[in-house]
Amino acid sequence: MDQPEWWRLERRAARAWPAVDVEERDGWLLRHTPLVPRRRTNSALPLPGATPSIEAVERYYRDRGRAVCVQVSPAEAHTALDGALAARGYRRDVPTLILTAPTSAVAGEAGPVERVRDRARWPEVFGALDDRLTTVEVIMRIPEPVALFAATAGGALAGMGVVAVDDGYAGVFCMVTRPGHRRRGIASDVLAAGAAWAEGEGARCLYLQVEEDNPGARALYARRGFTLSHGYHYRISD
Repeated sequence: MDQPEWWRLERRAARAWPAVDVEERDGWLLRHTPLVPRRRTNSALPLPGATPSIEAVERYYRDRGRAVCVQVSPAEAHTALDGALAARGYRRDVPTLILTAPTSAVAGEAGPVERVRDRARWPEVFGALDDRLTTVEVIMRIPEPVALFAATAGGALAGMGVVAVDDGYAGVFCMVTRPGHRRRGIASDVLAAGAAWAEGEGARCLYLQVEEDNPGARALYARRGFTLSHGYHYRISD
C-alpha cells in the first residue's frame, strides 16, 4: 500500500534523528532516549491509518519515568487526537512546519563552506555554535550517508548545518548561524553546499523543520524554494 508523503518524510526524519529505543505498537511510533531531553527522540508519533491508544502511550512513557509527549503530525490530519489530548490536560508546544524543495533547486555554488569529513571533529563544531550539547549524542548516531557543513567568516566559524540522506530524500538539521553573522548569506551558503552534496548522493528532495514563530528562517527557506508539506506540534503532559 502506498504510504502518504507526510509519513515518508516523518519516517525518514525519525531515522535521521535516531532515538535509542524505537518500536511500533498500539497505533504509535514510540521513541525513547535516556539522558537526552529532546522532544523528537522522546515522543510518540501516530501511525498512518491507525487509531492510537492514549492510555497505551501514557503507560509507555510513565513506565520510563518520562513526561508523556506526543508529536501530533500532521496536525491537520489528527484534529480528533489533538482534541482528546487537550481534554486530558496536555499542553500544546512548539508548532512546527515541514518544508520541502527539489534538491536541484537548492544546490549551487557556496561561499567558504567546508564539509567536516572527520566525524570526531563534529562535537568541536557544535560546541562553538550550539550550546545544546545533548544534540551531539544524537547527531553522532545518524547513519551514513550524513555530512556536516561549516561556514567561516574572517577565519572563524560562522554557521553550520547537517544533511542526512535516506533513499532519495535528504533531511536538513541543525542549521545555526552565529548571531553576529546573520543576514550575510551564511545559511544560504550552507544550504547550497549541503544540497549539492546530497544531490551527488542521489537525493531528489530536501526536507527540514522550522518553527512557526521563526520568520527569519521561514523567509530564507522560501527564497530558496522550500514549500509547505505539513505542520505538527507537540502535546505534553507534565
